[in-house]
Amino acid sequence: MVHEGKFRSSLLAFAAVAALASCGEVVTVPPEDVVAPPEDATVPPEDATAPPEDVITPPGVTSEACIDGFALSLFALSGRDANALLPTEREGFIAIGAPDDGGVAELDDAGNVVWSAVPLAGGFLKTGARTADGGLVVVGQQRDPSSPSGEALWLGRLDGAGALGAAHSLGPTHFMAHADIELLQHPHGGYVLSTHDSQMDGESPRLVLLRLDDDGQLVHRRATPLAPGSPIAAGWSRGSAALLPGGDVVQLTAHGAYLRIVRSTELTEPVFDRVLEEAGEAWPQDIAVLPDGRMAIVALSLDRNHVILLDPEGSVLWHETYEPELDNELNAIAYDPSADLLHLAGTTRGTDGGTQRMWLLSVTTDGALRWEYEGDVGTPTMMNTITALPGGGFAAAGFADFAYAVVRPDACP
Repeated sequence: MVHEGKFRSSLLAFAAVAALASCGEVVTVPPEDVVAPPEDATVPPEDATAPPEDVITPPGVTSEACIDGFALSLFALSGRDANALLPTEREGFIAIGAPDDGGVAELDDAGNVVWSAVPLAGGFLKTGARTADGGLVVVGQQRDPSSPSGEALWLGRLDGAGALGAAHSLGPTHFMAHADIELLQHPHGGYVLSTHDSQMDGESPRLVLLRLDDDGQLVHRRATPLAPGSPIAAGWSRGSAALLPGGDVVQLTAHGAYLRIVRSTELTEPVFDRVLEEAGEAWPQDIAVLPDGRMAIVALSLDRNHVILLDPEGSVLWHETYEPELDNELNAIAYDPSADLLHLAGTTRGTDGGTQRMWLLSVTTDGALRWEYEGDVGTPTMMNTITALPGGGFAAAGFADFAYAVVRPDACP
């Protein structure tokens, strides 16, 4: 089964980065070499902040339920899928890649749109991070005829209402279907960006790590080759990244048919590189970091999903699969410190083997299943992103009829 989504009409997904340094080489780039964006890369704020008239209409709650103490609400926001979610201080979330591919929208946890903007018209937004002043940095891909691939990695800074203040290109990219892009705000200032790229069709992809300053300008970068046969950008494979408590970066990728964890300093210098052969053959999906440095991974293989907990050095602590007899996938994971739970989102065909539909579950940090929800027949949704909410619980998003789910643990009588 191959992921499908909002880009399947002409472009599958964008997850590439500039044609960077030679494999394995760490490069320091003077900021003055990268600060000059293309003249057409910045969209005037007045063009970016005008939302469609219908975007302010509050959606109806399509489903509301109390299941084992978890309050579940589903919102039908037709045409407003999301590639990534970020929590807000107002206990809502920001959807990146909505209301259309180059858009961003803030929603409260009742599904009402607070604001909506389209900072990258004609492009694709994939990821983002909050800024210290309450704004956003978003990253996506735009058409660039000067690039050999015809695409460029784009970074824009938005204020708290979605107005675009500045933007620039991070260089040409190579299209990688389904590969992930992660932009993470670093505790020491600036950002780190993780993705995969390849210099030309047919080459094995490279794992790429960028260190950016507060303005999103490139400071350090490293490209690490993957083993031949590593399936990033094919089928189920996505890859992901997260920050450890001390500021190191962990990147989830593939090594042939196995999972691979690469830990690096904020200067992109390698710390360790582990292949998790003991977890068996699987494709990387998502990674989340716990406050003590443990790492939780979601992965897929042909017949089952995998949830794996690692210690800070990359050794496996436990490995679980859930409902292995069903045709299902887990695509995203988030850690909820308020309840000490791991929340997961994906898709299943259910016990009846019918239509593909959403699948949500929460497990303890020991791997015990705490709560599970399977969508109704006839409501197909592939949940591919999840974020923990400040007041506890999580929001998840995906494709098709029910685009958003908000779940609060211990919120029912």
